[in-house]
Amino acid sequence: MKLYVTDLYRVEMRYPLDEVQIDTLYYLYQPFIGSTALQVYMMLVMEGKRMRRFIAPCPLSRLLSFVSINIMELEKALRSLEAIGLLKSYVKHEQDITQYIYRIYAPLSLKAFFKNQILSSLLQFSLSQEDFQKTLQYFKISLENLEGYEDVTAKFQDVFTIEHLHKGTRLLKYQEEFVQQESQNVKVQYDRDLLYQSLADYQVNRSLLSQEDLDYAVELGYVYSVDALTLAGLIKDAMESQGLNRQRIKQSIQKYFDIQQSSSLQEIYHKQPLQFQTQEASVSPLILHMKYLDTITPYELLKEKQGGKEPVYHDLMIVETLMVQLGLKPAVVNVLIEYVLGKNNNRLSKRYCEAIGASWARKKIMTAMDAYRELMDAPDEEVVEDKKEPARQVSSEELQDLLNQLKEGQL
Repeated sequence: MKLYVTDLYRVEMRYPLDEVQIDTLYYLYQPFIGSTALQVYMMLVMEGKRMRRFIAPCPLSRLLSFVSINIMELEKALRSLEAIGLLKSYVKHEQDITQYIYRIYAPLSLKAFFKNQILSSLLQFSLSQEDFQKTLQYFKISLENLEGYEDVTAKFQDVFTIEHLHKGTRLLKYQEEFVQQESQNVKVQYDRDLLYQSLADYQVNRSLLSQEDLDYAVELGYVYSVDALTLAGLIKDAMESQGLNRQRIKQSIQKYFDIQQSSSLQEIYHKQPLQFQTQEASVSPLILHMKYLDTITPYELLKEKQGGKEPVYHDLMIVETLMVQLGLKPAVVNVLIEYVLGKNNNRLSKRYCEAIGASWARKKIMTAMDAYRELMDAPDEEVVEDKKEPARQVSSEELQDLLNQLKEGQL
C-alpha cells in the first residue's frame, strides 16, 4: 500500500529487546534485509517504548526525519520487515485520515533461525564462507571443561524457607495480564494441498512425517524452486523406516536444482551416439531389441512405458541425473530403465538406479549390449544407502533473487 508523509502511525511491542536479540538482528538478519530496514526496525522499537506512555499517533514524516530516508525507502524497508517476520502492519481509513499500527515482533531464537532453511540459506549466501563460519562461531557459547570439578551450587531449600502466614493463602499468584515476547516465522506460499495429495499417491506413510519435517522440506522446496509434485517424489526417496532423512532430502533437492539449472533436462532427449550403437548383424530378438534401445531416447522409452502419457518429472530427473552426473550413454540408461522397472514393480527407484548406474560408470560401460551382459553376469543389485556428504555452500540465482527481493522490499 502506498504511503504518504501525512499518514499517521502507532507502534506496538510487548517487551524490549535483550542483548542476544539485538546481536541476532545485526549479525543474522541485517546481511539480507539491509541496514536501512534494520535501522527502521530499531527506530520502531524505540518508538514502541515511547508510545507505551504517549498513545497519540505521529505522522510518518517524524519517522523519516529520524531515520533520514525518503518515503519510498521507508516503503521498501517496511515490506522487507513484514516479509521476514519482524513486523505486521494494520491500516484504518477514517474520512481523510489514514492511520497505521505497526506491531513489532522479536527476531527468532538462534535455534529457530538456523532451523529455518530459508533464513539460514539466505544468510549463508549473503556472507562469504569465512564470514559465515565466523558468525556461527560468534554465537557458540564456549564452556569450561568441568571434568574434575565438584558441583557445590546451593539449592533453594538450603537458603530459603517458605512460611505460610494464613491458611489457604497462595504466596505466588499467576498474573493473567502477563504476556510473552512474540516472534513469527517466515511465511511463504506453497501448494501444500498438492504436496499432501502427491505424498498419498506415492503411498508415503504420513505417520512417519512430522509437521516439522514437512515444513523443513517445504522451506527447501521454496528456496530451490521445487514444485510440489517433484518435492513429493524427493520426500518419498528420502524416507527411511524411522522417518524423513533430512540430510538426504536436502542433498536431493540441491542435486535437482543443479541439474535443472545446468541442463534443463536436455540429456534425456538424446539418442545413442553412432559409434556406441550395436553392430552385430544377427536378427535374434535380443540384438533387435538392443538396436531398438539404440534408436530411442530415454524420454521416449519412459513415455512408451506409460502408454504414451507424459512421464512424471520425478522419473525424468532420475534419468537426467544418470546421464549428467554419471555420464551414462542413452542406450545404457534405457537398459537400466527396463531392468529397474521390471525388478521394482514398474517404479523407478532413485537409489536403485544410482547404485547400478554408478557401478556401470566406474566400469565404463558404453553400449546397450555391454549393459545387458553386465546384468546377466552380476547378481541382483542391492539398493545402496546414500552416504552423508558435507553440506555445500548454498549459492544460486534463485537465492540471489530472493535476497534482492528482501533488500528491495518486494516480498
